[in-house]
Amino acid sequence: MRKLASIKTVSELTEIPDRDRIEIATIDGWHVIVKKGEFDVGARCVYVEIDSVMPKKPEFKFLRSKNFRIKTMKMAGVISQGICFPLNILPPGNYVEGQDVTSIIGVKQYEPTMDKEPLLPTNSKNKLSRFHWIRKLISSKNCAFPSFIGKTDETRIQNIPYVLEDKREWIATEKIDGQSGTFVLVRHKRFLLRDKFEYIVCSRNMRLLNKDNSSYWTVSDKYNIEAALKNMIGYREWIAIQGECIAPNVQGNKYKIASPDLYVFNLIYPTGIVDSIRAKSICENHGLNFVPILQDDYILPDTVNEVLEYAHGESAIGNTIWEGIVFRSKDGKQSFKAVDPLFLIKYNE
Repeated sequence: MRKLASIKTVSELTEIPDRDRIEIATIDGWHVIVKKGEFDVGARCVYVEIDSVMPKKPEFKFLRSKNFRIKTMKMAGVISQGICFPLNILPPGNYVEGQDVTSIIGVKQYEPTMDKEPLLPTNSKNKLSRFHWIRKLISSKNCAFPSFIGKTDETRIQNIPYVLEDKREWIATEKIDGQSGTFVLVRHKRFLLRDKFEYIVCSRNMRLLNKDNSSYWTVSDKYNIEAALKNMIGYREWIAIQGECIAPNVQGNKYKIASPDLYVFNLIYPTGIVDSIRAKSICENHGLNFVPILQDDYILPDTVNEVLEYAHGESAIGNTIWEGIVFRSKDGKQSFKAVDPLFLIKYNE
């Protein structure tokens, strides 16, 4: 689970020109506007990330006008991402650096960034399905995301600024703003019989057991992904692709498309994620789009700010700025993302 609220240390305080009451606190790679004098360099605090929703409690009533949501903002000419609180907002106790306090405070993730679990329809042949809790139990079991595949959730560079010390060449790809989908083909070997294949379609968090008119199943049919995976699987036990589904009704249709589409960003074998250069070649040879590769020899600079500046640019698939960049090592084993703060401000995310 993502740490929405955690114990962090203020590593730097920076003045804001012509502002006497506020300053910028640096938390890992994040920059946050705080009250001047509220924190000292080296002090610990509770840092709450963007995409968070604070509980509707009296101590957070100042966030009521923002629906208690924490998001990227620009004030006094500077960008602020997240919010900091003194440790005294927590119950008494001994807290350590990096400790997750999300559940202690009651912070939730902003819902539009999460999948909602579908339930079986009440007209299901199973008579017990008319009971809500039965439908939920059945749905949870059958719609579970495949346990042998990792969900798509890249770490933001602000949370791992130490990665900047890794000066090898990285592959930079455009981060597309849509809905993450996973498509899997599993081989079931049968004694003396031809192998049987199971095709699995998933949203970011769950399996979509029944074919419907969602963008996931629409792009599955559009590109005949099941057949493509059968042609790609070879003798492997399973194969999977993960990609970003964009559609007219997804994320405000920033790319101005007329019908759902898919851009693959991961090709996965049982041995691991295939490097992006080879994955692009394999996918495109089977009729699948791959996310635009911006650079295959990117050397990380020395500061997070420089990476975020690089993460600002025009999308290769539509007339809009891109959401950001995903960086992956050439062996496919490590990756992280840099989301453009200006994108978040423009689209109020």
